[in-house]
Amino acid sequence: MKKVFGLLIFCVLLNACNPEIKEGETKRYFDLKGLIETQIKTLNTQKPFVQKTILMSEKSESHLVNTIDWAKELELFIQMDLNKPAFIQSYQVDSSSTSVNYKLKDNEKLPVKYLIISRIGEGGISIEALVSNENYLYKTERNLKLSLKNNEVYDYQIQGFQKIVFGNKKTFKINGVIKR
Repeated sequence: MKKVFGLLIFCVLLNACNPEIKEGETKRYFDLKGLIETQIKTLNTQKPFVQKTILMSEKSESHLVNTIDWAKELELFIQMDLNKPAFIQSYQVDSSSTSVNYKLKDNEKLPVKYLIISRIGEGGISIEALVSNENYLYKTERNLKLSLKNNEVYDYQIQGFQKIVFGNKKTFKINGVIKR
């Protein structure tokens, strides 16, 4: 019983040392999660057609669809959000008049290696990131790109690979172009 009580106290203290970002607080980095969640709501309402092309290990298929679960489709982009308590001090920020670059500091071991937010033309935004995970069983890498015009997503791309220790490297590419 003492061990359970001690573990409970430890968890409470550990949680107290990790302040969470609450609604309404200023975010340290670009609010990618908020942007993507807004886009998901818009896309679910509009139900636009999407020319979706999937390439898996050199086999390609393309379809024009309008029945996409946008929360699932754009989930990887939400996972790139840097405003997580564990990420707050982990990135170098370089900005210019047209872009903001977030690069993982050398001593950090987080999956998002870099995130670049660029302004393109009038009312356009380009988002690009590299996400990589590795352990003794597997390695995955994903390069994600998303472009917006007039505050609406018009295309996205997820490209990468997965390599399991005793298996072959499997590459993939998903490209979606929204037809409005």
